[in-house]
Amino acid sequence: MPGRSLITKILVPMGMAAALGAASPVRGQFHIVPRQRLDSMANPALANGAQAMRFVAKRIETGPIGEDDGPKNYRFEWQNVGDKPLVITRITTTCGCAAPSWDRQPVKPGEKATVTVTYHPKGHPGSFTRKIFLFTQLAANAPTAILELSGEVIPSARPTYAYPHARGNLLLKQEAIHLDPQLKAVERIECLNGGNDTLRIGVDTRILPPCIRAGFKPEVLRPGEIGELIVQFDPTAGRAPQRVPLFLRGVGLPPSQSAVTVYFDPATNESKSVNNN
Repeated sequence: MPGRSLITKILVPMGMAAALGAASPVRGQFHIVPRQRLDSMANPALANGAQAMRFVAKRIETGPIGEDDGPKNYRFEWQNVGDKPLVITRITTTCGCAAPSWDRQPVKPGEKATVTVTYHPKGHPGSFTRKIFLFTQLAANAPTAILELSGEVIPSARPTYAYPHARGNLLLKQEAIHLDPQLKAVERIECLNGGNDTLRIGVDTRILPPCIRAGFKPEVLRPGEIGELIVQFDPTAGRAPQRVPLFLRGVGLPPSQSAVTVYFDPATNESKSVNNN
């Protein structure tokens, strides 16, 4: 029909135009940030009067740090060489692994003070450079001083990558066990002490049903040592619930964060048989 042909000729170009119009904002989303802008973000201009905060050293080289080492403290000493008190209002860093602490009290002219940066190497292997931005009452958005902490974290010799589930410093290869509620079984979860202190660990057995027994072997793990969480199930000792939480003791966590769960699934034995075949 002539009328339908005319409508088609009108709607098709309109649809193409709409599609092109919808696509154009996507192209507009890409924005190249000029290098000057990036440099100003990494090295912002200091506040007026920043020279009043004089540091003994604004950069500290930590030297090699072991990833398995505990947190390390580094002190930046400074003096107020101006004619008015200085108050550090806030400090920001380029990584949460570098945690600052400082005295909130005003530092009078001529007085000295210290900014302490605690570096947490765990999970941060390799070379690093962290910047610390100090803000005072001189300006809300411009730092009064920029400090730098750099060094190298030696990767851990412990195979922590093989233990993806953490309960405090106790690392586990898995956080759940699946059992058939009709079959007697013994299951084990391998674990590693990923911390620097000896762990004395156990399972809170007070709420376990009679059909479940659980414990660690050994119950004392020195740093870097490997052990096992052993779970024994005997269906003749009582009916198995749908799931049983095992609350771990000695990991420094509340029960809600320390549990390993045992699930009872009738299909578990069938799936194991299929996999074995």
